[in-house]
Amino acid sequence: MPQYNTLKNMQGEMGVIELLDIVLGKGEDVCRTFLDLLKKDDVNEFSPELRKWIKTVGTEDPKKEKDYKPGGSDNRPVQDQTPNRDCEQPVRPVGGYQKFLKGKTSKLIQKVKNVDSIIDDLPLHDESVANVRAKPTNQEKMRKLLDCVNCESIAKDLFNALYEHEKGLMDELLQQ
Repeated sequence: MPQYNTLKNMQGEMGVIELLDIVLGKGEDVCRTFLDLLKKDDVNEFSPELRKWIKTVGTEDPKKEKDYKPGGSDNRPVQDQTPNRDCEQPVRPVGGYQKFLKGKTSKLIQKVKNVDSIIDDLPLHDESVANVRAKPTNQEKMRKLLDCVNCESIAKDLFNALYEHEKGLMDELLQQ
């Protein structure tokens, strides 16, 4: 109830920022529920921009996908054993992307060289992209980029971009 009263008394941009901070602080499931609520026409009937944008936001829970397997305790994602016949890439992890990236943070910061190409492949906000690109070294860019990973879907996108642009490094990290 105190959070409700705080938000009720706030107006404009500060109220929106406070609301988003509260929702983000409650975890990924609450964020998904909030976004699903925003998709209802009667909730956002006065904001056509929000109505149009929210329809593009996927809120599916990767944990509820039929092939989801949580990451192992050794910080490596569990491997999907289905062979990939379409390409020569090794089988990629199905779940545990955030855990994998967190467990390999120092090596990623030290060794990733193609940060700008990786950023180009990620669905990040313009402000986040600008903040990453503003850093002077690849190490600082990678550190800032990893700070942007706040949910499993972004972690998966980053993992895939890293695999595309830093295949040798990712193969090495997956073997550890």
